[in-house]
Amino acid sequence: MMPTRATTNPARLNIMRLIAGCAALNLTLLALLLVSKARLNSDFMAFWAYPRFAAGAHPEWIYNAASLKAFEQKLYPGFHSFYPYIYPPPMLLALSWLKTLPFGAAELVWTALGVIALALGTRALFPARPWAALAGLLASPAALLCIATGQTGLFATALLLAGFAYLPKRPALAGVWFGLLTLKPQFGLLVAVFLLARDARRCILTASLTTLVLAGAACLFLPATLWPLWLHAMPAYQNGYFQASHLNIAPVITPAANLAMLGAGPATIWAVQGLCGLMMIALTVWAARCVPYRLAVGIALIASFLAQPHAYAYDSLSIIAALALGLEAVPGKAMQALGSVTYLAPFLLLSAFSPWFFYSPLLAACLLALIALAFSARKGADSMHEPDPVLPPSTA
Repeated sequence: MMPTRATTNPARLNIMRLIAGCAALNLTLLALLLVSKARLNSDFMAFWAYPRFAAGAHPEWIYNAASLKAFEQKLYPGFHSFYPYIYPPPMLLALSWLKTLPFGAAELVWTALGVIALALGTRALFPARPWAALAGLLASPAALLCIATGQTGLFATALLLAGFAYLPKRPALAGVWFGLLTLKPQFGLLVAVFLLARDARRCILTASLTTLVLAGAACLFLPATLWPLWLHAMPAYQNGYFQASHLNIAPVITPAANLAMLGAGPATIWAVQGLCGLMMIALTVWAARCVPYRLAVGIALIASFLAQPHAYAYDSLSIIAALALGLEAVPGKAMQALGSVTYLAPFLLLSAFSPWFFYSPLLAACLLALIALAFSARKGADSMHEPDPVLPPSTA
């Protein structure tokens, strides 16, 4: 009689303990937030306000900082801050349903829809262990920050995971998910590079058509003048963001933001960020062409945060998914420790050590770890084909 094989190894037990501890902490913090008094610092306030502003007489003024600020402060008595609108015009259509609900109900539905979307995207990319992967994502401090602020990270991550999951077998459907990601376009920059490198023509076609449909709908239901206003507002906002003394950029996790926190000047910030962007483009092309598919996806997900200048800690849920893809290759203890530190690091933002939250070096280290795994991984599956696990299920 053959001996029974152990189904749980020490590394997996450690990961389970990490996830369970983070989940307990997240639930405790969210419960405290729910029983506390109403707060006037939730990013969801912006998403609830935007469609109300757009329903007014001059929706094109949404890119005018003074007009939108006055509207938000009138909408929320006692609110003395400002949430600029820097999204493309189609985002207003995606948010339009929020104006039909009161704030509390809208926030509850928004969060529930985000969790459902993330669950569907996670199930698509991790069909063997969907609930374990989803638990790891939702227990992360990145998810806590996203849910507590009411941000879009759950939706963006769901679109990324679903798109990469369906790309090998159903590229047309993957294109729809990637096309919807243009509502937050900075997260699709390296996706486009990845698709071009793989010559994924059907996916590129449906992604382009989806984008055109969104743009056409925005032109049909909103003033067409919104487009040039957005193209002007976005770089103007970004150029001044890292030099604004009143803004807390600790939650921004890109190389540009980390350099700004260290006091670097604009020339240095943009030179380094530009160089990082070029390196990440080249790395993504290599991964898409030469690396087993699931590790290539993990590399592209992490590289996207090093390639763009503006991404927050609550956007980093897809980094957790990339780490989960790396775990399939059974990394060594040093890589597991690095992944655990990367997973936990956003908790620093909830502590007195938030000024020391420098995430881009950790991301660079994780990227190097995935590259090392790619060189040592089994080459039995061509990266241009089936997204098989890096290792057989019996040893994963």
